[in-house]
Amino acid sequence: DPLYTKFVSLVKSDPVIHTLLPLSPKGEICDVNGVCIDAAEDEFFRLTTKEGKLTVERDVVRTKTPEFSAILQFEQDPVQILDALLPLYLNSQILRALQESLASELAARMSAMSNAAARA
Repeated sequence: DPLYTKFVSLVKSDPVIHTLLPLSPKGEICDVNGVCIDAAEDEFFRLTTKEGKLTVERDVVRTKTPEFSAILQFEQDPVQILDALLPLYLNSQILRALQESLASELAARMSAMSNAAARA
């Protein structure tokens, strides 16, 4: 279970514990207090400028199961599919945790520098 800071906004980040294995059917992420949320939806962030200032826009994309074709079939054995996908899944989740931690650190640095400049 990696523990990392989840980027929420430029002024807020939350410590979370993300259970990688066993796989959760809902994709739950739990914080240090044991409060869990469903993180099955994909999130992506855009760094943009608004009125001359850097801002982060957050979007959520969720694919509903009924949108998949009914004729979709897997010919491989489920164990082969899991063996192929599990390393990719673990790598992507660890990379996501590192990226969220880095985004949280950079946001904290930006906030600290802004506060220091305002006091000077």
